[in-house]
Parts: sequence; structure tokens; C-alpha cells
Amino acid sequence: MRSLFSAVALVFFAMPCLAQSAPDMADIAVAKIDDLGTAMELKANLYLPRGSEPVPLLLYIHGKGGAYNDPRDKVVMRVLEAMGKRGIAVARIDYRRSGRMPQMLFDTKAYIRFFRANASKYHIDPKRIGIWGVSRGGNLAAMLAVTGDVKELEGDVGGNTKQSSLLQASVIESPLTDMFLSTDDKAASMFGDYLGTNEADSKAIVAAYRKHDTQSPHWKDVLRIQQVNPLNYVKKDSPPALIICGGLDPANVILNCSAMFDKYIAAGAPASYYALSTGTHVRVGSDIERAAMDWAAEKLAKNPPPLFPDEAPAQAALK
Repeated sequence: MRSLFSAVALVFFAMPCLAQSAPDMADIAVAKIDDLGTAMELKANLYLPRGSEPVPLLLYIHGKGGAYNDPRDKVVMRVLEAMGKRGIAVARIDYRRSGRMPQMLFDTKAYIRFFRANASKYHIDPKRIGIWGVSRGGNLAAMLAVTGDVKELEGDVGGNTKQSSLLQASVIESPLTDMFLSTDDKAASMFGDYLGTNEADSKAIVAAYRKHDTQSPHWKDVLRIQQVNPLNYVKKDSPPALIICGGLDPANVILNCSAMFDKYIAAGAPASYYALSTGTHVRVGSDIERAAMDWAAEKLAKNPPPLFPDEAPAQAALK
């Protein structure tokens, strides 16, 4: 009996315990910021696969209330395991707690530029960088997907301003994409974070938008929100994006995902859209998660497979 227990224990402890796995490089200092009077240091935890060649990098952005080292995040544990097996590095990144925009976007762009500037130090291929964001991180991933070349939304957090923040692939999970697709109450509740407005002003912003009241004193705030609406930046040469959602998401309704996918279609840009009808917020199902991991690995490969490996779509349509 004792020998059986010892054998089982040996197998158990030989198995990788992902929840307790330590990063290869912890607490990498990327930038120092002032978040509404509170000093904050933006840090990252970096997980590197084995190998000698420079590897692609996937930046993972947590949701609101989390952190770059939050042990409660179960999605990132599965992402770490899957990307490690595929030879892809993962960096868990952070952003300011206040929720201000576009400042949160500037924070996340600082990480992209930082890892590009220090690619040789961290053994990363600077030409193969992607993002995976969930919830609030999904909103940021949506913005990062389409604003890598928008100078007015670049910021200078962390420096390295000569580096590009353009991504090669973006996984956008359970995001907000257009604040005004939400209910009035939901939209207004976000403006306190994003703009710093009080409850009354937040509701007035929604009313001004619904009525298209350009004479309203709150119209300037409508324009501030539209500045950080990723739907306004999708264009034909936007990098590939994968949008994944749960059909029963009560927080960020699925319309956010379909609206962004529709924008990609209209622009003729490459995007994929996976949804689980019974999925909820950041619970899109194991099938979609695995497919998203495969998608990210393909897009970050040295030689990504063609979209139509068998024949041109026009020729196929004629058959």
C-alpha cells in the first residue's frame, strides 16, 4: 500500500502544477506612472518556452480588478500552458487602476514598445507580437488591435517611442467595443471610470448621444468616448483579430463582438469570430479557447499558413 502511495505521489509531483508555476522573469519594471495622484509601477511577468531561437510573444491583459500577477485568473493559466507547448512566450501585463481612457491604452502600448526595444534581452522576435485580453483587457485588446499606427493614441508612457505598437494578432475576449451598444445604465456606469464624470453627467452624456444633441454641453464627452471606440479605427490593413464571446454575457453583451466583426467585414480586414450561445462573461467554452490558442499560434508563426490553402476563394465559388 505504501509503495502504491509512493508511486502515485511520484507521478503527481512530476506533473506540471500550472497554478503554482513561477514566471521565468518576474516583476519586470516597464514604466512608472501617476494614476490620479497615486504612484504606480507597471510591471510584467514573463514566461519563456525552451529553445534557442527568438520566440513570438503573446501579451496577456487581465480584466478589471485583476493584476499582472493575480492568482485567481484561470484563463491565463490555460493560455500559459497552451502557448508554452507551442513555443510562444507569454507576458502578463498590467494597467492603471483608475480606469481612465485613453491612459489605460497608453499603459498597454508601453509594454509592446518595451518588449520590442528589449527583444534581444528577452529572446523575443519583435516582428511576432500578439495580444490576448479578457473583459476590460478585451476592450484594451480591441483598441490595440486597430490603433497600432494611430499616433494620437500612442502616448509616451515608458518611453521607447521610436518603437511601433503595431500587433501581428489580437485575441479579443468578452470585450466592450462600443460603449453605446450597452444599456443606458451600463454605458453611464462606465463613464465614471473612463472619463471621471459623476453619475448625473454620465447619464447626460448618454442622453446627448441618443438624441445626437451636438449642442449639448456634454457632447464633448461623447466625442471623448468615440475617441476610444475601436470600431472607429478598423480599416483594410488592420492586423488579424479573433473576437470571442459568450451569447449570455450579462456584462458585455454579445452585440459588442458582432459589431466589431461587422466593421472588419465592411473594411475587408481579416477577422474571425467565435461565439458560444450558452457562454457567459469570460466563459466561452473549452472548444473556443482551444481554437483561439491554435489561431494565435498560427498567426504568430514564422510562416503563417494561407487563409485559403487549397485554392483561391473566387475559383472555389465558381464550382
